[in-house]
Amino acid sequence: MALDQIARDDWQGLLTVARKSLAAGDAVTARRAVTLAARSIPDTAEAQLALGDAWNLLGRTAEAVRAYKKAVEAQPESADALIGLVEMLHETGRDEEALPYCEKAVKLAPGNGQLWATLGDVLTTLGRHDEALAAYQKAMELGTDTAEFHTSLGYLHYYRQDLEASRQALQRAIELAPDAATPRNNLGYVEILLGNLGEAITHLDRALELQPNFVRAHYNRGLCAWLQDQREQASTFYDRGRSLDTNGAELAAHREDLNEVRQHQGGWRSQLQQLVLLLSHISPAPQRRVVHR
Repeated sequence: MALDQIARDDWQGLLTVARKSLAAGDAVTARRAVTLAARSIPDTAEAQLALGDAWNLLGRTAEAVRAYKKAVEAQPESADALIGLVEMLHETGRDEEALPYCEKAVKLAPGNGQLWATLGDVLTTLGRHDEALAAYQKAMELGTDTAEFHTSLGYLHYYRQDLEASRQALQRAIELAPDAATPRNNLGYVEILLGNLGEAITHLDRALELQPNFVRAHYNRGLCAWLQDQREQASTFYDRGRSLDTNGAELAAHREDLNEVRQHQGGWRSQLQQLVLLLSHISPAPQRRVVHR
């Protein structure tokens, strides 16, 4: 079905073309089709939900949020529209705005474990950790058991200072997604906090095999090498991380991590003080000039 064969007021046909174009890797045609559909699409929940999903697939967050909100306005009891809106708001850091929609969606679909998990994610971001844990526990009761879920649960237990529970959640995430780098990096950092450098190195090395440009994993691996008095190796990891960390944000966060490590492992105080001093003289790598073609 070609775009030039679809009437400009046939929003369903236009969205079908958009989906097929995306599946074929033709984002240009998909964007054109969705733009045309948006001009004539009715303000019904079904239509706006479909439009929101299409904008979401195209990565057009503002347009997706606007469509999902219209879907919710047209049908306030639509769990699907609420879920789409919550996911968009959460992904863009608008968790205060997402929370009431998410709470309403949970009431409408209390048997949806993934929705409870999303509520847990929103509450975690808002720092409401006890409520987040209750939401995650409900998600588990309903059978939620994905790597993404257990990675989020690992974050929550870390924030709640329950490192052993965080370790267990991240181990489960790795079991479910052995080729995912993030839970391995996170588990590596938890093992550092627990004083288990050997285990940390195993997970961090694997994370870097899976994702060679993982900045925080390079910094965490450099920290392990430094704590083992392997200074040359540590410098190599830090130099690599710095070359990838163009704005220095990850390095700044890593410097804060060193204070946390010192709190958990006082025996490393002297080594960490030396490392903090060294890192304080490291500036971010220069930004590359992007040439648009």
